[in-house]
Parts: sequence; structure tokens; C-alpha cells
Amino acid sequence: PHIVELILDLAGYSADQNLTGLTILEPACGHGAFLIPAVERLMTASRRQGVSPAELWNAVAAFDIDADHVEESRNLILDILKKHGVSEIQARRLAAHWVQQGDFLLANIGSKFDVVVGNPPYIRIEQLYPGLQAEYRARYKTLYDRADLYVAFIEKRLQLLSTPGVLAFICADRWTLNKKGKQL
Repeated sequence: PHIVELILDLAGYSADQNLTGLTILEPACGHGAFLIPAVERLMTASRRQGVSPAELWNAVAAFDIDADHVEESRNLILDILKKHGVSEIQARRLAAHWVQQGDFLLANIGSKFDVVVGNPPYIRIEQLYPGLQAEYRARYKTLYDRADLYVAFIEKRLQLLSTPGVLAFICADRWTLNKKGKQL
């Protein structure tokens, strides 16, 4: 948790800032390590600034491929929103809108984000179904040779970053030292 808090702080996503005017993306939310503290910070900032939850519809976007992770993250967000006085109905709508089940690398995302945070998955592309490997390789120029999927996550995150935007995530540095990171 202290690393997550540090990364959110370094990204400028702290409750003492005007977070209600920012958009944040977490492309592989898992159990909500980044997402839940970010939503807590957003709700604290929105209360301080007098911004209603309805105005935060597009403030958060998160993805996960695992249905259980999506449900858990939505439930945790629901708890935070209700704690901040959001009605059950509105809290459920926001949580369902903010956290989507799907493959981030295949999702059609039309907007840019001010802050992109998280911990990308570490999966060798060779471990994936051949059809999925081919689709990923066709979409992401950074996926060649014996690439790791986190490299494609970095590439897509950079494509979705607004100007000026902040990309802050936990990642091994191996890609900076070997052939598979050359394109990135």
C-alpha cells in the first residue's frame, strides 16, 4: 500500500489537488490496489470542492479481464461511495461504469487520460493462445520476439495519455536492458 500511495502522490493524484477535473485510468485493476485509493482520494477532493458524484461520471476508468476482480473492485468502490454519502443506486451506476470487464489491450477506448497508473500483468506472450498472440502482435509494435505482455500495456498506456499527462506504474526494468524493449 505504501508504494501505491507513493506512486499516486508522484503522479499528482492526491486529495489536496483538484482531482475532479482529471481523468484516471487503471488498465489492469486486479483487486483494486491502485483503484481503491484513487477513488478514495477523488471522493475526498470532490467533497472538499463541492462537486457532486454525478459530475464524476468520466473521472475514472478501470479494466480487468477477470470477472471476480471486476466484481470485487466494484464492491469496494461501492463501499467508498456510500461512505461519502452517495446513494446506493448512484454508487452502483458509477462503480459499474468505472470498472469494466474486458481485455484492455483489445478494448476500443476513445478518450485520453490525465493520469494512468497501475501494475501491468507479467505474462510471456508465448504462453497465450496463438490466435490471441497474433492479434496482440498485429496491434502492438512493441510485441516482437519473446515479449512480455506488460510491454504492450506500456505502449497502449502511452497512446492513451493526454498532453500533459502522467504515466506512473510498477514495472520491472528488464525491458530497458534487452531486445524485447527496444521498440518501446
